[in-house]
Amino acid sequence: MKKLILFATFLLQISFVYGQNKQNDFSVLKGPYLGQTPPGAIPEVFAPGVISTEKGWEAALSFSPDQSELFFSHRSDIQGNGNRIMHMKKIKNVWTEPALPSFALDLIEYEAFITPDSQKVIFKSQRPKPNGGAREGGIWYAQKEQKGWKHAQYLPGAINEEWIMSVTSTLDGTLYFTGRSGIARSRCINGEYAKPEVLPKEINKNKYFAASHPYIAPDESYLIFDAEGMTNSELFISYRKKDGSWTEAIKLGPQINTEQYEGIATVSPDGKYLFFNRDNDIYWVSAKFIEELRPEE
Repeated sequence: MKKLILFATFLLQISFVYGQNKQNDFSVLKGPYLGQTPPGAIPEVFAPGVISTEKGWEAALSFSPDQSELFFSHRSDIQGNGNRIMHMKKIKNVWTEPALPSFALDLIEYEAFITPDSQKVIFKSQRPKPNGGAREGGIWYAQKEQKGWKHAQYLPGAINEEWIMSVTSTLDGTLYFTGRSGIARSRCINGEYAKPEVLPKEINKNKYFAASHPYIAPDESYLIFDAEGMTNSELFISYRKKDGSWTEAIKLGPQINTEQYEGIATVSPDGKYLFFNRDNDIYWVSAKFIEELRPEE
């Protein structure tokens, strides 16, 4: 009963946050990117009052490859830790209001990522591990089905034996994520994810520290992540060479990296826009810099 009351209270908080700006008519949210005017080289707040709210915290935006739905992380109190996954879906070209997805529980859950093949959504959850282990938490996933998403399942394999978060995926199913030793990856072998492989110093230990929140390109050609720079968290990009090694990480320009916090980045499935968190809101900006910064081998 207590859990039901707490969950109902959270739903009321969500309804308040997304209902406080009544001037936002959700019926006009049509087409790609919720009908928002695309940005140029200067980042802009994405969908203010709809996704990026005045009093809440939002991050980790992930669109499906066909642009028919999206997930993002939200909490109603900036200083709190009640992270929840929010979901929006395009029905007859009109986007629904943000709501908890069908697989969500009344627990801390966040950073949902739709895989490039659109068949899974992977996320961090505090739900108890199915094997009855002492620690709660881990990476879970929900499988796509015709009418929506199936119930969440625990991600199998050695990848989930240690603390991890912020998981993104390549097209072939290789997972990149934040671990205790920095950014790592795990390849899927016979349906299970292998022991994590920590990425080299070009990404994890060079002119910055605490590399985390990786976004890996579907073809594994580049990696965007955040790390502590000279003043605050900043965004970097590293490119995978033909021999499989990585280039020295390049810090993104001053239009993206400011004196504020920047992190938890993703790139739209069409490769056109970078989404990232800047001090509590989700921003987006043209992703042309990806090719402009790519070094010649």
